[in-house]
Amino acid sequence: MIARHIGCLECGKLWNDRKAGRQFCCTTCRMAFNNRRMKRGAELYDLFRAMRRERDQAKALGLWSEMCRLELRWHQEDEATRPGRRSYMPPAKALANLRETGRLPIGDVLVRDNATGSRRRA
Repeated sequence: MIARHIGCLECGKLWNDRKAGRQFCCTTCRMAFNNRRMKRGAELYDLFRAMRRERDQAKALGLWSEMCRLELRWHQEDEATRPGRRSYMPPAKALANLRETGRLPIGDVLVRDNATGSRRRA
């Protein structure tokens, strides 16, 4: 296998990668990256669930705009401390991870029951 020169997603340190798919130079960087994602995910979790389950109140409070502001703040923090490196998984990889672990079954389609206003699997 040909070694390619890549940079750590957390610290940006360059190294020759002999293992395909490796994204971090060390365990410390991998843990820092994942811990930041978990903390941010916890902050977003309640906002997202409220937006999906209590739409009228969420709309009145401008929850979507607040979620976008929160993401903008995270982006600005990242650019200040880790310029040029993303702190999230690409969309295709994020979906693949959910499907591989069974948390997002392939083919689940939700439809709205017009009589009750609730959603159910199709």
